[in-house]
Amino acid sequence: MNSSALLLLVSAFLHAGWNAIAKSSKDKETFLFLAITVSNLIAASTIIYQGYFQFGDGLLFPILSGIFEGLYFVTLGKSLRQSELGKAYAIMRGGAMLIVWLVSSFFFGESASIFEIAGAIAVLAGVILLSNPFARFSKNVSAGKTYWSWVCAVCIAGYHLCYHRALQGNAEPKSLFFLAMIISWPFLIISMGGNYVPRIKDVLRKHTPHVITTGIAAFLSFVIFLYGLKISAPGFAISLRNSSIFFAVLFSFFLRESLSRLQIIGALIIGVGALLLSLP
Repeated sequence: MNSSALLLLVSAFLHAGWNAIAKSSKDKETFLFLAITVSNLIAASTIIYQGYFQFGDGLLFPILSGIFEGLYFVTLGKSLRQSELGKAYAIMRGGAMLIVWLVSSFFFGESASIFEIAGAIAVLAGVILLSNPFARFSKNVSAGKTYWSWVCAVCIAGYHLCYHRALQGNAEPKSLFFLAMIISWPFLIISMGGNYVPRIKDVLRKHTPHVITTGIAAFLSFVIFLYGLKISAPGFAISLRNSSIFFAVLFSFFLRESLSRLQIIGALIIGVGALLLSLP
């Protein structure tokens, strides 16, 4: 397994993990705000320790990365509130993969090996099965419950492509992450919608260890992802990163979410696709 594949797989596991913790919280918007605040503090401390900022050749793509990150956090909270972790996560990551592959192929001229093509197809097939688009909606589930997941997918694709361009411009991953998080932070405040102090106190009183754990995992997942993205093509990176869908399904069992047999098969297919993508 090459180094970029290993980094992306570790990032995928951590990302699915902190999403699962956030899903288990009742006030998801406030929980995400506090967790990302922890990530910001960690990022700031690492920047101070290394003693320099390096945003690369320009600020356009780092700033756009932060804007898309902010929109991602807003739509992530809505997606996790409206649907099961496994289903929402599959739509978010799978939709983003489709967008990134199309943009990478048509605008970046990215080519892929047979293994990578087969792996990407397997991941996409698994996403389709896991999102279960053919199931009829029950009285308690409306079509709108997947709407925010698809909007979130566009945001994920946006920050993924902007991160890639920023890294191509010699941006340093930790500096890039720090700037993006600072820009995205106000979006999290807005998404809370008011009544800030009582909500923050309530979440901290009930979930301080979870907030800290989520903040650390989020920081590690994004920074490791950026190092993996820096040494790999964007289409390959997001496809392998989508192995996090497989991990999200595993975590969904701990959240006692019900999945159909078809969705479980989809998760296994995603695991096979991730393995194919990691081959040299």
